[in-house]
Amino acid sequence: MRLFCFPHAGGTGTLYRSWAAPLAFRAEVRVVSCEAAGELTEMARSCADRLADVADGAMFFGHSMGALVAFETIRLLRRAGRRGPGLLFASGHVAPHLPSPGRELHALPRAEFWAEVRRLGGTPDELAEDAELRLAVEDRLRAEFRAAETYRYTAGQPLDCDVVALAGTEDERAPADGVAAWRLHTTGGFAVHEFTGGHFFLTERTAAVLDLIDRAGVPR
Repeated sequence: MRLFCFPHAGGTGTLYRSWAAPLAFRAEVRVVSCEAAGELTEMARSCADRLADVADGAMFFGHSMGALVAFETIRLLRRAGRRGPGLLFASGHVAPHLPSPGRELHALPRAEFWAEVRRLGGTPDELAEDAELRLAVEDRLRAEFRAAETYRYTAGQPLDCDVVALAGTEDERAPADGVAAWRLHTTGGFAVHEFTGGHFFLTERTAAVLDLIDRAGVPR
């Protein structure tokens, strides 16, 4: 079983790569590069082109922005007549048709921007503490936040794969009721799981998240 992982805005996939060993007996972990290309749907189109021949029957896991990219990638695969993944883990983001709570970050002045990014969590210490490194990656990071924050859902057929939605109990940007609304976007099985923590509960509750992936079951 292949598990394709879609990073959050600014994510490098380091977290997902650390999952490879714990999940070795269940899945082959692969990180999907989601370079900002203007609109989020353009990012998804690039992903769909690269995954068209390898996604059949796989699992997709997307956190925050990555959840939206994974969702739109599946829609594009379906429209192209591809079977696509059998299961989507949608983590840390409200359902696609809902506005994302919280401030838009992409246009904030530099000091405010980095303060908000650090407050969200998920930023490596070496990046947060190195002014030159922050400057080197800021344009890319802003572009990815812009892609996520300007995304607008376009109505269409719901997915036919199973969906498991994951929420942090203290995540102000993706409250549990909004995450539970992913139920409306699939005709397959659905489950929602809450984990103690904020927006990056993945790093706080890694063992529990990996156990959920390992079991990879939803009620039908």
